[in-house]
Amino acid sequence: MRSFWSRIFQSTDKELEHNRDLLALEQRFLDQENEESDSNEETNENEKSEEPPTPCSSRKGIITHLTENTGIIDNLLRFEKQIAAELFPELTVGSVIEYLAYEQKGENETARVIKIQKIVEQSWEKITENKVKDVLESLKQDQPTYFNTQLRNILGIITQRLPSSIEVDTDYGELTVQLDNIETSFLPKTGDEITLECQVQLDEGYVDQQGEILEVKKIFPTRIEPDQKCTVERVFEEFTVLSSNAYVLKEDVPIGNHLHLGDIVKVDLIECKYAKFSRRAIKLVTLEKNFGQITSNQMSTPSNSKRAIAIEGDDHFVYTEQWKKHNVSLRIKNVGKRDFDMISIIIPNAADAQITVVEPVSSRTIPIGSQITVVFQVHTKFIGESKEFYTLQFDTFKVSRFLTVVVCETEEEAAAANRRLIASEQLVVTGRNARQRSRFYAYQVYSNKAPLVPGESIATKRRFVPVHLGNYDVPPKLCSIVLTTESIHDVREMMGQEYPFLQENLMFSNYSNRFSTVLHLEEIDYSISFRNYDRERAHFNREGEYLSLQIENLAERRPSLVLGDTVNAINPWMERDSKENKLFQGIVHKVFFNRVHLKFNANFQQSYNGEDYRLEFHFSRYGFRKQHHATARIGKYMGENFLFPTKINRREHVQLEVQLKDDDMHLYDDKLCWFNKSLNQIQKVAVYNILRGETDRMPYIIFGPPGTGKTVTLVEAILQLVRNVPGSRLLVGTPSNSSADLITKRLRDSKALNHGEFVRLVSQNQVEKDLITPDLAPYCATVDIGTVDSAHCSMIETDSGLKLRCQAKFLGKHRITISTCTTLGNFIQMDFLPDHFTHVLIDEAGQCTEPETMVPIVLLARKRSQVVLAGDPHQLQAIVTSRYANEFGLGVSFLERLLQTPPYRKDMQRYPNSCGHNPCVLTKLLYNYRALPSIMSVYSKLFYDNELMSMISEEDSREAKFLAELQTIFEPNCNMPRTHGTFFHGIMGENMQDMDSPSWYNPAEAREIFLLTIMLYRRNVLPDQIGILTPYAKQVKTLRSLFIAADVSMPKIGSVEEFQGQERDIMLISTVRSSETNLRADARLNLGFVRCNKRMNVAISRARCLLVIFGNPLLLAVDDCWRHLILFCANNNAYFGCEMPESN
Repeated sequence: MRSFWSRIFQSTDKELEHNRDLLALEQRFLDQENEESDSNEETNENEKSEEPPTPCSSRKGIITHLTENTGIIDNLLRFEKQIAAELFPELTVGSVIEYLAYEQKGENETARVIKIQKIVEQSWEKITENKVKDVLESLKQDQPTYFNTQLRNILGIITQRLPSSIEVDTDYGELTVQLDNIETSFLPKTGDEITLECQVQLDEGYVDQQGEILEVKKIFPTRIEPDQKCTVERVFEEFTVLSSNAYVLKEDVPIGNHLHLGDIVKVDLIECKYAKFSRRAIKLVTLEKNFGQITSNQMSTPSNSKRAIAIEGDDHFVYTEQWKKHNVSLRIKNVGKRDFDMISIIIPNAADAQITVVEPVSSRTIPIGSQITVVFQVHTKFIGESKEFYTLQFDTFKVSRFLTVVVCETEEEAAAANRRLIASEQLVVTGRNARQRSRFYAYQVYSNKAPLVPGESIATKRRFVPVHLGNYDVPPKLCSIVLTTESIHDVREMMGQEYPFLQENLMFSNYSNRFSTVLHLEEIDYSISFRNYDRERAHFNREGEYLSLQIENLAERRPSLVLGDTVNAINPWMERDSKENKLFQGIVHKVFFNRVHLKFNANFQQSYNGEDYRLEFHFSRYGFRKQHHATARIGKYMGENFLFPTKINRREHVQLEVQLKDDDMHLYDDKLCWFNKSLNQIQKVAVYNILRGETDRMPYIIFGPPGTGKTVTLVEAILQLVRNVPGSRLLVGTPSNSSADLITKRLRDSKALNHGEFVRLVSQNQVEKDLITPDLAPYCATVDIGTVDSAHCSMIETDSGLKLRCQAKFLGKHRITISTCTTLGNFIQMDFLPDHFTHVLIDEAGQCTEPETMVPIVLLARKRSQVVLAGDPHQLQAIVTSRYANEFGLGVSFLERLLQTPPYRKDMQRYPNSCGHNPCVLTKLLYNYRALPSIMSVYSKLFYDNELMSMISEEDSREAKFLAELQTIFEPNCNMPRTHGTFFHGIMGENMQDMDSPSWYNPAEAREIFLLTIMLYRRNVLPDQIGILTPYAKQVKTLRSLFIAADVSMPKIGSVEEFQGQERDIMLISTVRSSETNLRADARLNLGFVRCNKRMNVAISRARCLLVIFGNPLLLAVDDCWRHLILFCANNNAYFGCEMPESN
């Protein structure tokens, strides 16, 4: 007892001080909450006291000014001619009138005139200023008559669409609706039947009590028929006729999607009355293209959606005597939908096999639901374990399986083998194909809930963290649905029943639940991929303080192992359900070319003596948890109009009172300098609009097609915001470390910032893998999420200037923080005040998933903040591995989704001078600085409405001169234009597939590309000037092997994803596909180039001077975009190789 009290009273001063700091931190948080609450209550009270009884009232006034079409009441309120209707001709200056007024919230005007109701007193004398004052004074004595108001829905038909308004015919007369003042979920067109949500006057003088329409708040289609399947019946220049008496406008067809007669599409239809049509499609997705003369030779085998044959019985046997014979039997059951004939049982290498067939010896028919017995004789020829394969040959298909035979020398060995087989039996993978077997095995790993002995973390865990992230574990129910051997159709159906919001369109009400579920689906798929690392038995080697594990080809494997991933070591001899079974967790501390360094629990680490363990690998969930946290809070934090904008919300005061005149920007009387003097006019307009920040909580988009300088524009915006917006603190996010490094270099090279004004936040994984270049190291730092002053500051600065383990008190001083979106999420757990960060700017936003984009945005101040997204929705999106997560929208970036909402959609009638986009929220860059016009014109016409303009001269530019030197390669084509840089080489090759790989390759194309590269080398072209691109990993390996075998310098050879964001003087593209057999499957799975417009766009937009495509023109021509490119080459005598397809 005495020692107990002595420990209590012997607390150190440091502990007391630490407790006081924590108490002060908590008190500061509570004070801040109270201040916000008090402020909100005070604001609400003030608003209540200032509001009039109702915003609608009938008043008297005097006409003080009158023109042909307008008038002014009381020198204050302006009204249009139609407001007075038939009374307007009788009005004169000095007339006293009675009018209906309505005060709208958020408007600067005191009131708006709804209707001139009657003339109270007519004036026949000349009105004077004094008389006006007298009348105004007398009218002040008259009290307004107030009316209640009510929200009502009114049906109407749009009779005319004007640039900024629509004329609507309703039961209450013709109504003009200004599009700038209303919410809308679609772009209205003439003839559309709509519902208007209106604020109306309640007037007892009417039967329905409805008086005048005071304000139109929202319009939406009267009826929407979603996901309707239609067939294309006729195609015109500006619109397309669909079945079901419907039509779709050209502007509502996705970019790069060309409709043809017979195509099957899925559309959202609204009712309309336009010409002969009764429906209009406002959203369209192509389900099936009409491929014309090309047909697919579909396999005639029965559907594999359900298992036809079930095999029951033991499939492993342990024996202790050699050269003995044993009979074993299996049951073959017909679970299909028809009778099956089993023709024979085939045993490969029968002479060396340890099994023979006893019965049946002839063919047998298995009726539906019935079963037969197959008997094998096992002859124990060899000591050890072997797999004895057999194949059941049916009339239209085969089923291959194996029996495991273990022959031991002693009873002890047999008992140990039995224990091992029993322990691993729970991990036996069943399923009809490799994917299903992987899912089944992943579920066995997921279900292993044995006690976990944690490993040693890379860094000391902080006890005090201001914000704790939830675990957001994958729900067991979702795992049980996805990680099964059921067919894709069945899995999708079960998910729809359990999670019905997945079948709904994304909306504010299901936003958090939907993204939580799709993130879980992606995590499940990621877990399946990680099972490729698992080992049935493996051992570790000691390397200093670590246990090392050898992993072959680790550097080339995907997904990659990174610091913080874990390895669970499990006793392979222990039964899974045993109480003594434990999982020993090893944490990855270092990753090398072919091995990893691990640290386990200290006892395991010290006592390990070379034993074998079964290994299960697991990835760090930290990145997923940050995305869950962001999507769960972004709705409450930024509001519905940020996520689902329906109208332009303008700020009461702009962010910065700048003006743009003749390409010069002025802040009041001061002229602002451009940091980059070479910006073009459109780039300057984008920066100007960002600085003004006219909208409230609406992201600003820099739409940057290839080579138009979106990153340059973003960097200029960053510098201008820091220099001209006082108190601004910027978070700059990117999808990758390479793009974050590029922005850091651009900021450094601008010489506009001091050394401490910006920091590049990096992960510990980059530090350990030595991925930080020496020139950037002084600007880089890693983060320590612990509470400031809760632990000793352990920041370390290396010799290179890199700063490690930085706390909030250091990182918070920088005006600009650059990192990947996910790494910026580390700030979520740090002690920053709610208004610390004011701006989020994201480069290559089209390559980020929406949850990734939300991670830095939840760090913003709730008021007076701004989000800027720079990217291109027509290039490749984020890589999503789960097919289900992709189907449910995870692959669609926030930027791409915003562009489908009314404020961001293209509307040439409304915004003809800014490419059809509202300049308050979006600027589209048009000047291309990358490619010669003959290269750029192709993707400009196909994907960018033919709006891009090349700034590379065809006469005296470096690119034009370089192309001229290379054209001797194509000398037989003497009539080809001298400045033409796009070529197509037709090859009728054969696409091939190895047994051990699902990927495709084409040896003929690979050979031609290799030979052309050699010809380019002979003309003094350097390897760094050439890029070779192909959509298939196997073709990449085939091409690399040719260069290695010939001992020739290798240019960069990679997939489309590897080349996104890069450019080369010369690009050689191998399309690989030469057979139409799998054409529809490729289109459905987004493989290859056919009908994959984003993939094609990235591929053909990488070249500066010369673009050569190798492919089968007969196959590619079924795609409208590829047909356009092939004809473009042929028309310029730049097509060579096999004969072209006939053009229809």
